[in-house]
Amino acid sequence: MNDLEIVIGLEVHTQVKTESKIFCACSTNFESPPNSNICPVCCGYPGVLPVFNGKVLRLALKICKALNCEINKDIYFERKSYFYPDLPKNYQISQYKMPLGEKGYLEILNGKKVSINRVHMEEDAGKLIHKDNYSLIDFNRTGTPLIEIVSDPDINSPQEAYDYLNSLKLLLIYIGVSDCDMEKGSLRCDANVSLRKKGATQLGTKVELKNMNTFKGVRAALDYEVKRQTIVLNKGEDVIQETRLWDTQKLKTVVMRTKSDAHDYRYFPEPDLLNFYVSDELIESVSKTIEELPLEKKRRFMEKYNIIEKEIDVLISYSWLAKFFEEIIQFYPKPKDVSNWLIGPFLEQVNNLDKGFSAVKISAENFSKIVQFFTEGKLNNLGAKKVLSLSITTNEDIDTIIEREKLVQVSGQDELLKFVEDVISSNPKAIQEYLEGKDKSIMFLVGQIMKITKGKANPQVAKDMLERRIKK
Repeated sequence: MNDLEIVIGLEVHTQVKTESKIFCACSTNFESPPNSNICPVCCGYPGVLPVFNGKVLRLALKICKALNCEINKDIYFERKSYFYPDLPKNYQISQYKMPLGEKGYLEILNGKKVSINRVHMEEDAGKLIHKDNYSLIDFNRTGTPLIEIVSDPDINSPQEAYDYLNSLKLLLIYIGVSDCDMEKGSLRCDANVSLRKKGATQLGTKVELKNMNTFKGVRAALDYEVKRQTIVLNKGEDVIQETRLWDTQKLKTVVMRTKSDAHDYRYFPEPDLLNFYVSDELIESVSKTIEELPLEKKRRFMEKYNIIEKEIDVLISYSWLAKFFEEIIQFYPKPKDVSNWLIGPFLEQVNNLDKGFSAVKISAENFSKIVQFFTEGKLNNLGAKKVLSLSITTNEDIDTIIEREKLVQVSGQDELLKFVEDVISSNPKAIQEYLEGKDKSIMFLVGQIMKITKGKANPQVAKDMLERRIKK
C-alpha cells in the first residue's frame, strides 16, 4: 500500500429547486403519490416536444459561478441513449460535448483546491422500488432537473472525498439551488477510484462505485474498494474496469456490470430543442445573486470574532445559523457567549423540534436576552434553558416568561444563607464525608439546595457558601 497512490474522482448529481420539470410543466413535488406528476412529454410518448425550463439554466449558472467555472455560452442538448426500466424514452436528454461549465475548482476545508472538470444540465430518470420478487416503477422523478458536477481525479483519500462532498453540499445549500436531501434523492454521488504507483502519471484502471446513500457510505465504500484493489494488484493481477455496488448490509462492494464507455451511449444532438446562447448580461445578473460563500464566511468569522475554529465550522455549517449568530451579535456583542449558547442548548432544542429550524420563531433580540441574563447571573443554566424552550417556537417576551415562571436566579448570600444552613443541618453524613476528603459530597449538598429552591439558586455561589460554612 505504501508505494501506491489513491486516485478518486466524484460525480455528483443534484436536483435543483424548481416547481416544474426541466422539459415539461409537471410538478417536481417529492411528496406526491406515485405516477401522479407525469405527462406525455416526461413519459416519452411519440410525437411530443420538450420545452426547456429557463429557471434550470439560471440555477445551473449559479452553480458554475460558485465553482469558479468557465462558461460555455453556446448551449445545445444531446440524447444519451441507454435502456433501463425507469427511463421511459430509452434516452436521457443531457449535455456531453459542450457542458455549461468547465475548468472550475472547489476549495475544501483542508485548503486543497479540487478541480471541477464539468458542470452540465440533464433530466433525471424515474425510481425503481424493489420488492421480494418484483419491482415497481414511479415515474414522478422522470424529467426532474439535474445538475451533474464532475470533479477531476484530484482526490487522494476516502477522507478527502468525504470533505469534498461536505464542502460541495454546503456550497449548494448556501447559494440556494438545492436542499441536497440525500434521503429524498436530491443529492446523489458516484465515485471513480483507481490505484497507481506513486510518481506515475498514467491513471490506473478505474472502478465506478454506486448505491452510496450517505457521505459516510461513500467514505466506507472507497475504503473497502481501495483495500480490495490493493490486494488484487499485490497478487500481480489486473483490476477490471467495472461498475460495483456498495452493499450496505455486508459492507462490501459487489459487481454490477462491466463499465460502459461514452461511445456506448451513442450521443447525438437533441433534434427537438433549439440551440441557444447565454448572454453576458444573464451571467452577470446570476453572479450578483451569489452571496458570501462558506469558506469566505469562515475566514471573515476567524478574523472578526474571538471564536475557535471548531465552533466557527459548526456556525457556518448552516447558513441560517451563521446569519442568526450575526443578528444576535447586534444586540449582545459578546460572540463567545452567543456561540456557546447557539452551538449548545439552541441546536439541541432545534434538533428535537419536528420541523427543525423552520419551527423556530425566537427573534435575535429575545435570544440575546437569554444569553445576557445567563452571563450576568440573572438566570442559571436550568432556568435559561427553560426560558429558551418556552420561547423558541413562540418568541414570547423573555421578561414575561421569567416573571411568570419565577425563574430569577437567587444569587444573594443573604437569600441563600437560610437554605445553606438547612442543608447542612439535615445532611450530617454528607458533611462528614466531605470533611474526610470526599469532594463529590459537596455537589450532593449543592443539589439539595437546588432542589429546595426549585432550581433558582446560583449553584456556584451556593457551593462557595457551603465550603466556607463547613470549614469554619
